[in-house]
Amino acid sequence: MRCLTPLTPPPIHTARFSRRGGAAFGSDETISRYNLSVQKVTLLCVGSLKFPWVRQGCEEFIGRLRHAFTLDVMEVSASKQTDPAKQQAEESTRLLAALEKREGEVWVLDERGKAMTSVEFSVAIGKARDAGLSIIFVLGGAYGLTDAVRTRADRILTLSDMTFPHELCRLVFLEQLYRASEILKGSGYHH
Repeated sequence: MRCLTPLTPPPIHTARFSRRGGAAFGSDETISRYNLSVQKVTLLCVGSLKFPWVRQGCEEFIGRLRHAFTLDVMEVSASKQTDPAKQQAEESTRLLAALEKREGEVWVLDERGKAMTSVEFSVAIGKARDAGLSIIFVLGGAYGLTDAVRTRADRILTLSDMTFPHELCRLVFLEQLYRASEILKGSGYHH
């Protein structure tokens, strides 16, 4: 008869990252790489995608994200108002109404938000995941968001100091969410 030693789970491995994105010792930014819990993430955005290449890119990253998150992309209809202020107000009202039906931390993507590196973003998502929190990311329409939406936010982030079309913001955000999941996993995607 052969005796086998009992299997023990591998230890939780952590990596420390400097603000520049490289590995560093003594940093306070620690990411657990093998926490396999699945986090619920919602992307709440305005309007549907009109450009096929943006839709294709979004579908690609949504498919890649299935291993890391329970991801729900929810679109509220875009306003047909011609006045930018009225359009912004109407779309923000729709977003706020949709938020009332959801539970989770609200992270608004807005040009006035805090800039984060990809590693900082992954650390923030990892901490929310480890705390068992769902996250609702809110992405406005072509004219942005009202103060009412920003006030509702638990966090306000910016994707860039540059201005992008809101459809492209959705694609860039999904790529950054995927990048964050890969950083947390410890893959070689982010280098």
